[in-house]
Amino acid sequence: MLSSVKKRIRGLPWLLMNPAQVKHLIIRETLYRQRNRNRQSWVEWQKYDTYAAACAAVSHSSAIAYYRPLNIARIKTFTTMIADLGKNLTVLDVGCGDGLLSEPIAKMGNTVASIDLTTIVKVAQKRHVSWVLAGDAEKLSFADSVFDVVLASEVVEHLWNPDSFLAEAYRVLKPKGYLIVEAPEGKEGLRYDAHKHWFTLEVLQHMLGSKFSLVQSKRFSREWGAPTPTFIALFHKN
Repeated sequence: MLSSVKKRIRGLPWLLMNPAQVKHLIIRETLYRQRNRNRQSWVEWQKYDTYAAACAAVSHSSAIAYYRPLNIARIKTFTTMIADLGKNLTVLDVGCGDGLLSEPIAKMGNTVASIDLTTIVKVAQKRHVSWVLAGDAEKLSFADSVFDVVLASEVVEHLWNPDSFLAEAYRVLKPKGYLIVEAPEGKEGLRYDAHKHWFTLEVLQHMLGSKFSLVQSKRFSREWGAPTPTFIALFHKN
């Protein structure tokens, strides 16, 4: 009990020096206090929280974002995985954020459709990608069997029902298409208030069942600069 009080006292100076975080906490615990009540409340919270994160990211230049060691490694991993799958691919980047991954994948000669919440797509539209659309990861507005690759980077842990997205990814992928998922690894991923679920590679494989087979995976430890361990996994549609 005493230890908890001491931690809160030590955190007060940091909060006083970061008014944007104070504002975020107040909004979170007033307007979005009941965010776990139902899916709609959760999605509305995600819209706000993701937008707040994007605004914070915009305060840093794109060059800085691109050249952080972890992002260099992540971009290289994604682009290498996709390059090995072929050329002129149709790629769906679900939860594209500011388009950090969509842009280099499009520059490889692929057709990239990037979707995210309505509050975020304006940020992603500044990138050089084919299409940037507002969309719902759990109810994709695309026909069956239209994409060669579905990419979900740091998305599944935010969703109300990840199984719905995985089923949708299977539906919109062409026969023998590929799914690439990146997520924080382990229960430590729940330290983020906007994360509803935690994953390991084994948990994800179990959820995918016989619909997908693991092709390759890569892990990044916290030493790379992420607050939690992270994995990126490439799956083949069976």
